[in-house]
Amino acid sequence: MKRILLLTACFAALLTACDRNEYEEKTPNDAALYLDAAAERPDVNVFFKRTVETQRRKLSAVLSGPVGHDVTASLAVDVSKVDLYNARHGTDYKLLDPAHYDLSATSLPIAAGDVTSPEADVDFKGLTELPLDVTYLLPVSVTSGDVSLLGGSATVWYLVKQTSAVTTAASLTDNWITFPTLDKAGPQSDLFNGLKAVTYEMIVRISSFDKAASISSVMGVEQYLLLRFGDTGFPRQQLQVQAGGNKFPDSDDVKSLETGEWYHLAMTYDALVGSMCIYVNGQLQSEGTVKWSGESVNLAMRALFDADPEGSASMAEAYQFFIGRSYDDKRPLQGDVAEARVWSKVRTAKEIWDNMYDVDPQSDGLLGYWKFDTPEDGDVVKDVTGHGNDGVAAKPLKWNTSVEVPQLNKE
Repeated sequence: MKRILLLTACFAALLTACDRNEYEEKTPNDAALYLDAAAERPDVNVFFKRTVETQRRKLSAVLSGPVGHDVTASLAVDVSKVDLYNARHGTDYKLLDPAHYDLSATSLPIAAGDVTSPEADVDFKGLTELPLDVTYLLPVSVTSGDVSLLGGSATVWYLVKQTSAVTTAASLTDNWITFPTLDKAGPQSDLFNGLKAVTYEMIVRISSFDKAASISSVMGVEQYLLLRFGDTGFPRQQLQVQAGGNKFPDSDDVKSLETGEWYHLAMTYDALVGSMCIYVNGQLQSEGTVKWSGESVNLAMRALFDADPEGSASMAEAYQFFIGRSYDDKRPLQGDVAEARVWSKVRTAKEIWDNMYDVDPQSDGLLGYWKFDTPEDGDVVKDVTGHGNDGVAAKPLKWNTSVEVPQLNKE
């Protein structure tokens, strides 16, 4: 019996120690203080492209419940946490130099009965002076003499890096990109018609393969030349090309892609011989022959109707070029997109592999190039070729400005 009591006491002591490590000796009825920026994930990426000089992140001090007195939370860079982070993650990141950050406030008051302080800004500056592809660490911690801390969320570790990778994407969840200039007759839409060959390219990260819809539209023209995921009776997460009345390739569950992963997708089509290829991350996934278009491909179909509304070019409104949409609003691309391109040539496997994440906007045969890297343009996605076929979001566009797309061709 004494042995059992001793083991029980030891176990209780271990539980108490774990509890104190997390809540720093607070009693069960006390509210605990933490940072909202660290609540979901304590490490926050601050990744940026080479032309970005400044970045800003916001945070607040938060109580897990109201208390009957004012609380003053102190905010500071916690140098002691650098070694802790590196030990936990097997990294060797150095502390970000003070020349490259400012805290807008070091005191965050929370009034009695409230649970959230005013916001503070963490301003990162002089970022172009940092070396390329080197990660720095900035641990910011909250402390208080008025309440205990929720230890696991009392520090946010900012990972700061100027990267050569893609760092900005647009969220097309329940949204899509239209191209007004491709619907009207003129030199801009003429570029997309009468093509002898086509290459589509786009970088995507799917957040959800919506089970309510059997298709996730990537890029192209419905009922004509559309790159998409899924179809009725087809694996929901496999890429498929709808080419006229043809569908390519055959179903194969092994070719299914995953949510949460960045992929470079490419489709090539030679209209003269009917050869078609699908590439994933620069690697050939499917190839075959799909002969359907005659000797030319018209991606700006509504422009043909606009030019000759009484002629044989008349067609349904569905025949439009979109990113993230096809026949109707029920086939969305749920996820983030970047680096979308359309070419009037068949890009080779080597060209696709070598240039997955960036190409010269003046490249031969590049018809449209939408980098999705200028949130300051709001709902407009600029065509950087200079041809003027800018994309316009159907709804207010949400931007993700701190992604880092893995550069597989540089690993």
